[in-house]
Amino acid sequence: MSELDHGDGVQLRVAVHRATRHDDDAFPGAKEAGGEGLQQRDLGAPAAPEPDLREGQHVVLVCGAGAAVVRGGRDHAALPLELGPEVGGLLRQRRGEQDGVGGGLPRDQHRAVQDGAVPLLHGSLLGRPCTGIAATRVPRRRARLPGTGLASTFAALRASRPGPKHRGANVRGSSVLQRVPTYEHRLANGLTVLIREDHSAPVVAIVTHVKAGYFNEPDRLVGISHVLEHMYFKGTEQRGPGQMARETKAAGGYLNAGTIYDHTSYYTVLPSSALELGLDVQSDALRNAQIDEEELRRELLVIIQEARRKLDDPGAVAIESLYELMFDVHRMRRWRIGTEEGLRRITRADVWEYYRNLYRPSNIVLAIAGDLDPARTLELVERYYGDMPAGEPVQEPAPEEPERTGLRFREMAGDILQSRIAWGWRTPGPLGADTPALDLLATVLGQGRASRLYRHVREEGWVSSITAANYTPQDIGVFAVSAEAEPDDVPGAVDAIWATVEGVRRHGVDEAELERAKSLLEARFLRRLETMEGQANLLAEWQALGDWRLAGTYLDRLLAVTGDELRRAACRWLAPERANVLVYRPASAPTLGWSAGDLAARLAAVEPITGPAVPPGPTQPTRPSATARPTFIREGVEDGVHFYRLGNGVRIAIKPRSASPLVSLGLFVRGGAIREEAARAGMTSLMARLSLKGTHRRTAEQLAVETETLGGVIVPTVTADLLSWSLTVPSHHFVRGLDLLLDVALHPVFPEHALERERKMALADLERVQDDMYRYPFRLFLEAAFEGHPYGFSLAATEAALRAVTADELREWHAREVLAGGPWLIAVGDVGDPDEAAAVITAELLGLPDARPAPLPERPSWPAAPRVRMESRSKAQTALVLAFPGPDRNDPALHAAEVLSNVLSGLGGRFFEELRSRRSLAYTVSAAPLVRSLGGAFVSYIATAPEREEEARAGLLEGFAQLREEPVTDEELRRAQRYTVGAWQIRGQTNAAQLGDLADALLLGRGVAELREFESAINAVTAESILELARRHFDPSRVVEGVVRGSTASA
Repeated sequence: MSELDHGDGVQLRVAVHRATRHDDDAFPGAKEAGGEGLQQRDLGAPAAPEPDLREGQHVVLVCGAGAAVVRGGRDHAALPLELGPEVGGLLRQRRGEQDGVGGGLPRDQHRAVQDGAVPLLHGSLLGRPCTGIAATRVPRRRARLPGTGLASTFAALRASRPGPKHRGANVRGSSVLQRVPTYEHRLANGLTVLIREDHSAPVVAIVTHVKAGYFNEPDRLVGISHVLEHMYFKGTEQRGPGQMARETKAAGGYLNAGTIYDHTSYYTVLPSSALELGLDVQSDALRNAQIDEEELRRELLVIIQEARRKLDDPGAVAIESLYELMFDVHRMRRWRIGTEEGLRRITRADVWEYYRNLYRPSNIVLAIAGDLDPARTLELVERYYGDMPAGEPVQEPAPEEPERTGLRFREMAGDILQSRIAWGWRTPGPLGADTPALDLLATVLGQGRASRLYRHVREEGWVSSITAANYTPQDIGVFAVSAEAEPDDVPGAVDAIWATVEGVRRHGVDEAELERAKSLLEARFLRRLETMEGQANLLAEWQALGDWRLAGTYLDRLLAVTGDELRRAACRWLAPERANVLVYRPASAPTLGWSAGDLAARLAAVEPITGPAVPPGPTQPTRPSATARPTFIREGVEDGVHFYRLGNGVRIAIKPRSASPLVSLGLFVRGGAIREEAARAGMTSLMARLSLKGTHRRTAEQLAVETETLGGVIVPTVTADLLSWSLTVPSHHFVRGLDLLLDVALHPVFPEHALERERKMALADLERVQDDMYRYPFRLFLEAAFEGHPYGFSLAATEAALRAVTADELREWHAREVLAGGPWLIAVGDVGDPDEAAAVITAELLGLPDARPAPLPERPSWPAAPRVRMESRSKAQTALVLAFPGPDRNDPALHAAEVLSNVLSGLGGRFFEELRSRRSLAYTVSAAPLVRSLGGAFVSYIATAPEREEEARAGLLEGFAQLREEPVTDEELRRAQRYTVGAWQIRGQTNAAQLGDLADALLLGRGVAELREFESAINAVTAESILELARRHFDPSRVVEGVVRGSTASA
């Protein structure tokens, strides 16, 4: 299931195939319309030869509370270190946007957010340095050592490491990093190496973090960091173009990259058995990139398409135009990916010089995390990176932005339906003493449903979505507030935003608000540690700024911020005379006509909002006593999943998993949107979003505050076949989280006053879909392919239904689809004893009526002739979805479709290599099955220049025709199978992912058996079965298209 964040309300996921579980963004835009969503991823290895440790080298080994320096020389001594609570330097926590090579990989693998979203970066200037580290530096000499014991030192540190905390204990702050050991090493050439040993999943992640990004580029070479990132995996003397991706994919992994203001990151995630291959590929690219001139020429055309794509993204246009408004000389002012004109001027000599000047070992952090043996890993690193020539980076100094005061304002217009409002204040960079307080301030103001901007601006109807973030790359920061609104509501929204900010500046925040913000940021930190890629990136980013150990220290400092400190930071940095405000409105909307002076006068007249306190909710539940526990029927254990049934037909599934101190919970029902009629289109999404607006026990504000104080967010999710509510919280909050989740899912009151507001927001979502060059062509395709069926109700039908629905109809729909729909309660994570957890769950579910699910509709029929839905817009690109009928969810041919998607998509895939790499038609091209229980499709997506639309369409059709004529090669098949299995293993690192997959299998499929048999089913796919699939489904006379056609003039 794909989970994308588009604001508040209903998270919409598309149920994709049961095997690889690709994100729906394998083809961007494969998301339903009608609601917006809130986002919620062997020690017994044989011993390896010990690496030589030369005199002058040292390895800092940190393992929980134990640490030592292993120093090269005759004594080869392990020197103990005392790590204080603060070890000095800089730490930041990042959830950043990067411009990556893309290519159809799932977004949860890209680790990127949609262009235009404000990246979150948390940093702080922290206290005293770690004692002992400086003393370990000794003069470098080339004398070799007798063989001595790195392995014994690793073993000693393991033995000294504290044991795991008691399951379910409330562990806060820096101690969360001590769960697994981390080791640090610096090669003789200056390369910093971090190794984190985590055996919770058979996965490893390798991150090459280069301290070179947009801030390192002179004005004449804007975008060159991103150009080099695209060329990085394009070939070496040893490997030709595309070979690195093919080798990685054949090993079951993926590689990708991303560029942002202060760094470029190259990452590989793959099964742990392929660690050496991953290091071989990464080191080869780092050391030996060829930057072939012809390859560069073609890739620049691809990047130009990426730049055009950003021009069609209202969020990207708004946020980068805001940066341009805010800065006069700083490099953040520039359109970071580069302009088409500037990109065409970049030469091979420019890229080569930039590569050789900045990709030096001393300017790089190599972070490796996962199921590995640290001694063996260090030996491999020495082998593949040790003789890389040393050298310091060479670069032009960047101009510093002078201090200035005076509010700035800009108004822009374009072919969009919703207005964008962006506020920005310059703030200190990650070294700023106020940064932790500003990070918390952003959360207090604009993250979560209990945030002030949500309550006072969004809930008052001024905007359809609003967020705040403090972004601090390298030497400078931006505190930004971003919102979407109807054009007529912009003046009121601007006033309400300032009234809310000024309320905090004048009156501060209460302790409950502060604790909520701390809990959310702490839980975000924990969720990042769930995956190997998250851990490796975390280590690399913080090490690049000083010292990875400061992760825990930063968290401690964040948790120690007081309300007074937060208010002082707000007063200092968010002053009206320091504000920058940008409005990006539809071209058809009337102009505001404001000057900066007009806006300043307007803000001066605004009365601040103080923010009323939220009354406490009901008494928190406790676990039932052993003598008063409700009864349930144990149905057994299968593949580690414990099953229970209640007398009313409600089912419970619990999968204990102690890999992280988190638990993911969900209430799932088969139904909802699949049973809607045209007159009820969108009703399920509206019902789900309105469930958050109050229950019989709690108001909407109480729900938001209580849930977010636990560090979680309740996510209603509507797919084509399922309806659910889910929540991930630290495991010590399991009981409280369950009570809140079920209160929302089972006991909503659907208040009349909230209905009108949510109706307005749901209608705004439909406009947002039409501004999205991913989702809108996909929606047009659905309307054409599944016309008249719930899978394909039109935007017009949905709009009419949303305008007409009443609160009573929503209550009736909830009673039918949810209460009597035969729900499942599923829990995955650190739940402790399954029977005890089941008793807690049962107590909450006994009052439900007997399950009486309504019948499902008939299967849809695919059009018998070609069909196209097209709309022309003033856009820089044309976006095309081209699709054929495909297997439904339980068709055995689905496995062949899943493997085929990995033959065609991603780095090394047929469509990627032919249409992107060779023909330079597009930045984004992909293909994957769209899976529904009653009928499926096989969908391709491409976004290209308007004048090349026919060439792009022909290229896709030629690719599908070739699949009908001849089987895929044995090499393609093996590579795709290994990648499909590897991606499955990688995806399963998080509780939330396993929760979604388990629910999908239990409610729509064959149960846990299909999860158990996944690997064998994928490996049983043959070239002949793919050929049969293509001949059965890819008939050109039955092709269906959804097209948003751009204007050639705008290109």
